[in-house]
Amino acid sequence: MRPKNVDRQTSGCFGGFKLRSFVSGKQKQGNEKLPASREGDEKVLAPSRDFDFGIPSEWGLSLEQSSFDSSLPPYTTLVDASKSSAAEQTISRVLDELESELHELSMKIHDHPEIAFQERYARDTLTAFMHRHKFHVTSGYLGLETAWRAEYSYGRGGKVIGINSEMDALKGIGHACGHNLIAASGCGIAVALKVALETHDIPGKIILLGTPAEEGGGGKIILLQRGGYDEMDFCLMSHPGPGPLNSFDIGSTTAVLTFEVEYLGKGAHAGAAPWEGINALDAAFLAYSSLSVLRQQMKPTHRSHGIVQGQDWISNVIPDNARLRWQVRAPTYDELVVLAERVRKCFEAAALATGCTVKIDQDSKLPYYELKNNPILARIFSGIVRTQYGHSVRTNGSAASTDFTCQLCTHCILYPQNLMEMMNFSERCKLHQLATLHFEYWTLRLLSYLVLRGRPKGQQRT
Repeated sequence: MRPKNVDRQTSGCFGGFKLRSFVSGKQKQGNEKLPASREGDEKVLAPSRDFDFGIPSEWGLSLEQSSFDSSLPPYTTLVDASKSSAAEQTISRVLDELESELHELSMKIHDHPEIAFQERYARDTLTAFMHRHKFHVTSGYLGLETAWRAEYSYGRGGKVIGINSEMDALKGIGHACGHNLIAASGCGIAVALKVALETHDIPGKIILLGTPAEEGGGGKIILLQRGGYDEMDFCLMSHPGPGPLNSFDIGSTTAVLTFEVEYLGKGAHAGAAPWEGINALDAAFLAYSSLSVLRQQMKPTHRSHGIVQGQDWISNVIPDNARLRWQVRAPTYDELVVLAERVRKCFEAAALATGCTVKIDQDSKLPYYELKNNPILARIFSGIVRTQYGHSVRTNGSAASTDFTCQLCTHCILYPQNLMEMMNFSERCKLHQLATLHFEYWTLRLLSYLVLRGRPKGQQRT
């Protein structure tokens, strides 16, 4: 159930965002001015939406060839090279020491799945872990019962590092999206960074947010609207996903909007007097059929999907109620708005054709905008992945959606996906072991090192 008094206003700055074609040549480093793209050389980004991992030149943009708009803020190194190297060694040592604890933490969350806004066991388990490691912990953060914040500061000045730990599971399925891994990795990154700051006298603040309800509740968007991200200079998280082993994807995700549609008709005996009834189920299935026909005129990068539900249906009574929970997706929020209007007309037309009344709610579920990783953080991350670990980096993107999106556009964000081989769903235990090895181990180190290698300077907030 969605919490009350949530601000429904949505704001996004990347609707219809266009990426300029990249100019060939090497990118300048440090504080030097970044070369601008050629005038008029633009194209809409349309990454792969089918997890088919097509050729990056077809679906995404290659980092080696990349150059970015000169309006981006300059970036500088956080510490000198000697401190960075020593701090990275400290991170590796701490994470090795924490390995069994983090695995146990992940498995506890995995074995106790909780759906959106009900993550009480996860909240208590994760906050207890952070409290043991000397973080200041706040539960029920910003009025969300299952949200929490773990904070640690060292020295004066420095940057404020934000990290997300997701917690919620899918109804009836469990942790199929690996949020237990995200939860544990967030805790591990925070603790390892704490030790590195202390050991090597690096000033800064770490803020780890336990973010509820990613699966449809928009927990991060609510926290954003209430100021939960205001203090951060940049924010990191990662997500497991399907794909080749030893690889990461730093492409976009789709924008998504959810409709809750209710048809109300009139019940009647289906054998004795069906003409007295107004069939709400007919309306639902007419809408479903219209939406299926609409797919023929939808772009390949757009999606439309949902379910039909009802209450107290029996076969010999004309149904007087029916509900649809429907989602539409598109590469950008601007495209999503256009598609959503076409979908809405299908719902309205079905009511008109059957004589039912219809209630269409598309406001109670916060829309998720498309994800846009900060390009400088993505480049630093990519360099660490390739040079230190021999992993590949892709920009294919994902057909899935996340609430860690362009509504956070006033902050620097990075959301790499650690890719794993696709497996049969029945091999859940094997999948989890693989995810633990390739997600927790590599992602903890890579994101932690990223914090030490580079930082945004002069990032503007609104």
